[in-house]
Amino acid sequence: MTALVVVVAGVLSAGRVGAQDADDLESRVREVEPRVLDVTPRILEVEARIVDIVVPSGPNTEIPIAADVLFAFGSAELTTEAREQLAGVVDRIRAARASRVVIEGHTDAVGDDSTNQRLSERRAEAVRAHLAGQIPGLAVEAGGFGETRPVAPNELPDGSDNPSGRQQNRRVTVVLVP
Repeated sequence: MTALVVVVAGVLSAGRVGAQDADDLESRVREVEPRVLDVTPRILEVEARIVDIVVPSGPNTEIPIAADVLFAFGSAELTTEAREQLAGVVDRIRAARASRVVIEGHTDAVGDDSTNQRLSERRAEAVRAHLAGQIPGLAVEAGGFGETRPVAPNELPDGSDNPSGRQQNRRVTVVLVP
């Protein structure tokens, strides 16, 4: 809102509109602003569910999926929503004609190393079993890496928690091997 008010003030000071027009413009901005701010949580929610992100990795293709979309906290049981998300991954695997698929499980750094390692392995195995059941005959391997391969810092430079970084680190990556 501050930026919009500054723009209104700038337009007014440039003499492009009169005071009444500026007041009307500012009023309209104030009227629209709550609706603009209300979409931010929805954008973040949708962004976390995107599985169309494909990362080329040499000859392989990686499809990262946020673990928060696939599993409840601390769980390795696929949610109903996870099965829907994985249907899109199945389509990608078929389209890519991958000869084999490697499932990599990852966690954030909350909890001890051995717990995170086991959780990442169990989650990778759950996705492996689901995909193998959807594409009979496909060679699907699973492995867990616990918290050893973060893609973002789990802590901020001052040592405080980094929830956004931890969320990025909780993931399952589907690697398509040609």
